[in-house]
Amino acid sequence: MYKFEMQNFTENSIGYSGWKFDDPPIFEPFSWEIIDKEAWINYALDTWKLPIYAGIVYIITIFSIQTYMKDKPAFDLKAPLFYWNAALGIFSILGLIRFTPSFLNILFSPNGFYRSICVRDGANEPASFWTLLFVLSKYVELADSVWLVLRKRPLIFLHWYHHMITCCVAWILAPFVEPVARWYIVMNYAVHSVMYPYFALKTRDVHIPRQISNAITSLQLVQMIVGLIVNLYTMFLIQMGDSQCSRHPVSIKVFIIVYGSFTILFGKLFYEAFFLGKRKTKKVE
Repeated sequence: MYKFEMQNFTENSIGYSGWKFDDPPIFEPFSWEIIDKEAWINYALDTWKLPIYAGIVYIITIFSIQTYMKDKPAFDLKAPLFYWNAALGIFSILGLIRFTPSFLNILFSPNGFYRSICVRDGANEPASFWTLLFVLSKYVELADSVWLVLRKRPLIFLHWYHHMITCCVAWILAPFVEPVARWYIVMNYAVHSVMYPYFALKTRDVHIPRQISNAITSLQLVQMIVGLIVNLYTMFLIQMGDSQCSRHPVSIKVFIIVYGSFTILFGKLFYEAFFLGKRKTKKVE
């Protein structure tokens, strides 16, 4: 049913219809960065329930492990966890390096902000490839929670909700191929380029000032606020009669709900880290 509805969207609402790649290309791809984009879009359409099934398995798995580990000693896992976080950190850095140039090329062009969120131009092979890897990585990142419960670390609502919802939304709405997705992707790669290396170093018991942890929390909150703002702005543009902005009402509503909830939850985390944390420190002193 979902695919049937997707096929009834306007021509420019889905896939790369109306979005031509730069010719000649401004950003040259490596040979392994050239993919069959339409095939992946069709595959995502055919398997739109996949992240929902993955989410169900994910929830059952992490809470089952948490229950099982209740009376068991925590696993150490520092060595494998170091390589896990280091690998995701390197992946994020590479994604940021390969994706950011095309994003900035659009953003700093004439009327760049509008083009970056509404106009289907500036497409290129490297950005397309790393967009695909970004979406696929959301499945991989679900394993973050498994490491957490095996080590008997606190499993807060924000953690598993964020992982599950991001995976579902990224896969199900990827076929819209909307220009505004540039913002989500570049911000996520940027934050993860700092966050995962930080986690990797922590597993090696490297002393890292608390300010770094607070800075990462701040970056996460900024990411959610900006994601919410660009969505609200595109909604405003369309309500004001801008029929050229390449957004679909379903996507706008979903992302406003998602980024709105993320902003609230990360805002709470930010408050606890900066204000409640400072109060506890003063009490100890």
